[in-house]
Amino acid sequence: MSDEKILFDSNFILDLGVSSQNRTYGFTYEIFENNVSKTQLFYELEVAIVDTTSADSYFFEIDRKAIYINNKADYLQIEKVADIAAQSIFPIKLKIKRDGQIDYILNIEQIKNRYLSARKRILEYYKGDKIDAVIDRIDSLFLNDKLLENGIIKNWFFHLYFKPLYVDYTDKLAQKYVWQSPVYGNQIIEYDVVQTIQEKYSDDDKVIINASGTAIDERTIDEIIERLTYPKLKFLEAESTPVESKMNVDYKLYKEDRSIFSIVGTFETKINETKQQKIQLEIYHLTNSSSYRPLDDAIQKQNFKIFQSWQTAEDEDIIDISKPKWRVSNPNPEPPKIIGTPERTIELFVGVGPEIKANPSFWDWITSIFKKKK
Repeated sequence: MSDEKILFDSNFILDLGVSSQNRTYGFTYEIFENNVSKTQLFYELEVAIVDTTSADSYFFEIDRKAIYINNKADYLQIEKVADIAAQSIFPIKLKIKRDGQIDYILNIEQIKNRYLSARKRILEYYKGDKIDAVIDRIDSLFLNDKLLENGIIKNWFFHLYFKPLYVDYTDKLAQKYVWQSPVYGNQIIEYDVVQTIQEKYSDDDKVIINASGTAIDERTIDEIIERLTYPKLKFLEAESTPVESKMNVDYKLYKEDRSIFSIVGTFETKINETKQQKIQLEIYHLTNSSSYRPLDDAIQKQNFKIFQSWQTAEDEDIIDISKPKWRVSNPNPEPPKIIGTPERTIELFVGVGPEIKANPSFWDWITSIFKKKK
């Protein structure tokens, strides 16, 4: 642990100081039963922050690459159908609140139209009663705006990546939340979560945030598996045992702009007396260099503070930067001038260097990701 304390924006508020940029993230999902791996899933995502100029939000665009199930891009027919439909979600455009949570999906109609095109291709290529049943279930999701939005938000990547990380942690360096996590697909488990931030940077200059909690869901594990949305046995005043589950998620953020470097999460649930389920999730920023660091916004913040210190209420030339230019009045307006042809012109040329973009091999990353130090 470093001796340097985290530089909060003000008081104990952590802010996101990222600029417009593109990044590649790797996502892994693995489910265990009694510590035996049952399913593995891998894919990469392109995450673009396309606009940071709004005072109260950010705008993201996310695209997903090929999905690998149990280290294979070729998998069961029903899984293929589900993946073709799921790919209709991408690219997805999101408006993100300043605290890091999803505000709303901007291109929901485009997503639905892409699905309808994909649906035609699926029915032309795949046949059978099982396929028809799968399509019916997918239709119920994609053709209902509310269900589609909820389904996207319950996707593990979106669920973990867009959390309220950029908040006031108070002098206790902690906040409390209720998480609704998709431990059983569309069936969530509710957790009482304490989110804490470490006071100092890590040895590798990262901000460390931990979210940990236990289930407060009143349903039994059987009721959750059966997709009941309420504690049926409790309402019937029958004897029941609420689900036993716990979770832990560690976030690492870059020191320079507080953007996400990695997320590592574990969700453990008791199925019965002899079976325990564990879901392990990892999200990593993929770079072509271990020494990569994003742009530091510290200088910009310092310049802004200096600018503010110069502006006092007594200044006659005070500039209200909270107003758009067209609303800042000029107390001594000049009469309009007629501009003629200039006597001479000066041309300036500013060279722009080549754009450098990380594009590591997917399999190189798969090989190396498990060697990373958490």
